[in-house]
Amino acid sequence: MEHTHRFRTFAENEFGYLGMCASCRTINVAFQNSLFCLTLDQFEAFAEMMHNRLSMRPINTPHGKELMLATPIPNYFLLFSDEDLTRLCALLSEAAPILEAERILTVSHRLN
Repeated sequence: MEHTHRFRTFAENEFGYLGMCASCRTINVAFQNSLFCLTLDQFEAFAEMMHNRLSMRPINTPHGKELMLATPIPNYFLLFSDEDLTRLCALLSEAAPILEAERILTVSHRLN
C-alpha cells in the first residue's frame, strides 16, 4: 500500500524538522530519533510541555541526559539534555506562528 502526502516543512535544523501533512493535517515533529505526530490542538500543549519542562523529572545519567519524560507506554521514557530541549524548543518556536495561522484558517473554514 502506498500513501502520498503533501508535506509542508515549517522549520528545520540539523537535529530535526517540523511540518504538516496538508492532506491529513497531522503535525510531524521529528527530533533526533523521535517522531511526534500531533493535531493542531495537541501541538500547543506539547510545545508548552517542552518549553516549561512540564512533567519532566531530573535524572542523573553518565551521558548528559538529565531530564526524563514518562510516556504512556509502561517503562518507556524519553531522555533529554538541556541542550536537546533548547534545540527542540527552537524548532517549536520557529513553527508556532505558522501553526497559529493554520489554526485560525481551520476555525474560519468551520464557521463558513
